[in-house]
Amino acid sequence: MKSGVFGGLFDPPHIGHLIIAQHVFEEFHLHRVLFVPSGHPPHKSTYSAYHNRYEMTKLAISGNEHFALSDVERRISDTTYTIETIKALKEQTTDELYLMIGSDQWLEIETWKDPEELFRECRIVVMRRSHHEVKKESKFFDRIMISTAPLIDISSTMIRSRIQKNLSVRYLVEPDVLEYIRQNNLYKM
Repeated sequence: MKSGVFGGLFDPPHIGHLIIAQHVFEEFHLHRVLFVPSGHPPHKSTYSAYHNRYEMTKLAISGNEHFALSDVERRISDTTYTIETIKALKEQTTDELYLMIGSDQWLEIETWKDPEELFRECRIVVMRRSHHEVKKESKFFDRIMISTAPLIDISSTMIRSRIQKNLSVRYLVEPDVLEYIRQNNLYKM
């Protein structure tokens, strides 16, 4: 069995996440894509409460039988590093893990905790993001797989900004996610 591991803040999860996850699922013949909302990421300092991001992600993926949700990072009280998440997931499954990262993350991978070990523990799929080329300079370049997923120029930052400006985010997030944002008054200034 092959499982994609798609981590992120998902603050909020949006249609771009879903399109890319579906593409990688099909492109690499995965059995499922596991969405892993970040607990306490080392490169971010401001984000919504975990339970809100978890619940929105659950709503966003609910219509796809090949998408699953993990709360593995909820149980890590300190900074959540990708290598520790992958190790925790490997304790829960015998699946071969395919870590899905954006090309923006790829540019920083050598600064991550134990990147060499990360490459031993899982396969890494890099997906293109706007303004971030998949550079070949990294010593790990020959060990990644580059997805042909379409470039979806939607970001959670843009969605939060639109909500703060009272602009529509219809068609950018799933309807259930939009309703959750409204009910919980998220992203208002």
